[in-house]
Amino acid sequence: MVTRTHWPAVWAAIATGVVAAAYVGKLPPAIPLLREELPLSLVAAGWVNSTFNTLAVTTAVFFGALAARYGALRCCAAGLIALALGGLLGATATAEIMLFASRVVEGAGFIAIAVSAPTLIVAASAPRQRNLTLGLWSCYLPFGASLTMLASPVLLGFLGWRGFWLVIVLLTFICMEALRRSRRAYGVARRGAAHTLADMVRALRQPGPWWAALAFGCYTLMFYAMMVWLPTFLVQERGASVTAAALLTALVVGVNVVGNLLGSWLVHRAAPRGHVISLTFLVMAACACGIFSSSLPDTLRSIFGMLFMFAGGTIPAAVLSGSQVYARDTSQISSIQGLTVQVAQLGPFFGPPLIAAVVSAAHSWDAALWVLLAAAALGALFGQLAARAEGALARPAAA
Repeated sequence: MVTRTHWPAVWAAIATGVVAAAYVGKLPPAIPLLREELPLSLVAAGWVNSTFNTLAVTTAVFFGALAARYGALRCCAAGLIALALGGLLGATATAEIMLFASRVVEGAGFIAIAVSAPTLIVAASAPRQRNLTLGLWSCYLPFGASLTMLASPVLLGFLGWRGFWLVIVLLTFICMEALRRSRRAYGVARRGAAHTLADMVRALRQPGPWWAALAFGCYTLMFYAMMVWLPTFLVQERGASVTAAALLTALVVGVNVVGNLLGSWLVHRAAPRGHVISLTFLVMAACACGIFSSSLPDTLRSIFGMLFMFAGGTIPAAVLSGSQVYARDTSQISSIQGLTVQVAQLGPFFGPPLIAAVVSAAHSWDAALWVLLAAAALGALFGQLAARAEGALARPAAA
């Protein structure tokens, strides 16, 4: 058993997630350029983004089982290779189909990392610090995506979107080396376990992980709706430049990282996960009303947008840290993470095209509010069901 957290190994695994998130964050600020060079409609651009999540929607549990069977470290390394290959294919795309194909390959790499890196983090962490380290892991997506958006104005201006893609591929190879150097600290996670289908079923037949995953799916729909379409909204509706839109979106998404850190602190202090989730959705719903209130000045609406993302940041920490509660041993964490990621990816898979369809049908961006409010209501409900499931799990242990 690990008695002291190996922080370099923890940070290496988190960095892998951050680079994987760069493949998510690179697209939104580049959409206007892609629509010019590879003529794309608004709905088609939404599907280019969602194609990234295609495999995750159907196979994340399978990827989690592979990580448990063949080792989380191998799965994570394979994910980095897939990201690099997809990035190279995308950088050379000359037609829509190549761009779609590259996003599928990148999506496979992303899901392999999303289900396996938490197992590496747990393996390198002391038991008393696992809530903390998994909470820090929850920062990987908003931190990587917002950092990419912050860099996008400079890199898109100097290198174009193809050069931007290649810079991220280079960072992917750097992460491969960081994982290789930390491999000894991951212990048993380097190797596979003789897991059977029955082992996976036992891990996944508990209701708690399902309720938490469904709540996470509602959150990801809201998060991606903001991240993907805010640059386009700012350019089309508010007359902002591509650079200004990318910077403001990066700021709004970056605030989510601060929320992640707050969520990490809350779960480390044993705050009830389900109640944190439900309360957060109520705050996000209120902020969404402020964002889409045309009577408010843009400055105040931007503040509501940042508060929306800040509050939402507590949800990933609450959900992702719960995998260790439901796992009977470390090897089951990948399976539970696979379930969480698979259900959660329904949000980004359906969210951007749904927002685009609703906005196009209503000829107004204000119509997107109703999608966000519906997601928030469902998320609050699922949070309460998750709280009840975790409470039922704790009662026998206390007895």
